[in-house]
Amino acid sequence: MNTRPGAIRVAALLVSASCGIAFLLGSGEMAVHSGMAGSLYAIVTAFGMFALAFIARKLWHGGVPIWDVLGNQYGPVVRRAVAVLSVVWMSGVLAAQIHGSVAVLSTAGVTTYPSVLVTAVALLAISSIELGVAALFFTVGLLASNLILLHALVTSGGLPVYLYAWPSFIHEVQSAPPAATFATVISIGFLVITGSDYQQFVIAARRPVDAWLGCILAGSFLVAAGFLPAATVVAALHSGKLAGLTDYASAIPWIMLHTGTRVGPVCLGVIMLAALGSGTALTRAMGTALMDLHPLTRHHPIACRVLILVLCSIIAIDGRPIVSTIISLNAIYISAVGMLFIFDQAGHRVTPRYASAMIISGSTVALLTATLSWTHVISVPGWMVLVTGPLASACPLLVHYFAPGERGLRS
Repeated sequence: MNTRPGAIRVAALLVSASCGIAFLLGSGEMAVHSGMAGSLYAIVTAFGMFALAFIARKLWHGGVPIWDVLGNQYGPVVRRAVAVLSVVWMSGVLAAQIHGSVAVLSTAGVTTYPSVLVTAVALLAISSIELGVAALFFTVGLLASNLILLHALVTSGGLPVYLYAWPSFIHEVQSAPPAATFATVISIGFLVITGSDYQQFVIAARRPVDAWLGCILAGSFLVAAGFLPAATVVAALHSGKLAGLTDYASAIPWIMLHTGTRVGPVCLGVIMLAALGSGTALTRAMGTALMDLHPLTRHHPIACRVLILVLCSIIAIDGRPIVSTIISLNAIYISAVGMLFIFDQAGHRVTPRYASAMIISGSTVALLTATLSWTHVISVPGWMVLVTGPLASACPLLVHYFAPGERGLRS
């Protein structure tokens, strides 16, 4: 009997990987400042699923994650480098999930460190569940969480906000700073296509058509659900339900808790159930990446996952906004790997020596730029990483192109 997931379960797994804390709480946090433009993360993720559908068949037939795809072309050095960089960007996303989980539990009165411990233990336990069981488990949580959000939206008198979400979203995104919007679109959209946490479910599909259809179904669901968090927060702001809120990351949990005095804690539990799906996908993918780095790590999968959760928990309590944590580390990965991935999809390649140089130069300059932005040593906007990093990655390629006796790209 073929136990590999079909299209519906692939879609459920992809959605569970998307509707994590960043999708729910990050969108709500952004909506406090930006209105319906706070849905940008969610909508970019949805359209990223449609883009992923275009390469789903190729991914399925390849049957390996991105570090193996590039490693097979450029050798073990590139394979390990891409695996390490995958762990770096996924660390930011997983830290954001843990950060948001702490915000949910703090709304229920749990202090920071016990919240981190509870979240880490839950992720460690759930990440060991078989994919098919996980799909059913999180589908229930996802449907319930969206019904709760819809209920909160209606009780806040915000149904018109949701119905007119697209015009409001387009208008407010156009009014937002273009550079920041560009950084969000590239950082989130590119990672949906190249991220191992999403690719693992496409590869695991029963047939190529299940992989493709799963991406389409997931994107369609996310388009419909993507406006719910921001619309709920905007409606709650208009009705005064967020009065007294100091931690904007807790906007959605705050609304859930006060939706009904008796069912409020249950609502928080449902939101946590759905949100842990994203953290579970990340923990599994990061564990796979670490186990591919060295033969010894393959015999200790639980230890790898524990190490991952400890490091990400430390990152989670640094106080940065949820979505900003994700974007900043995504940009480092994109700077190093982006061009090589594009070449792979186009059927071109460079020599292994130049591929390694592109990864090293892109990641080094991107990390330096990000560090200057984080530490405020000099005034560097966060989106600058997506300018300096790719430019640095392109420099070895330009040298390769213009070097005497060598061709620029090989088919």
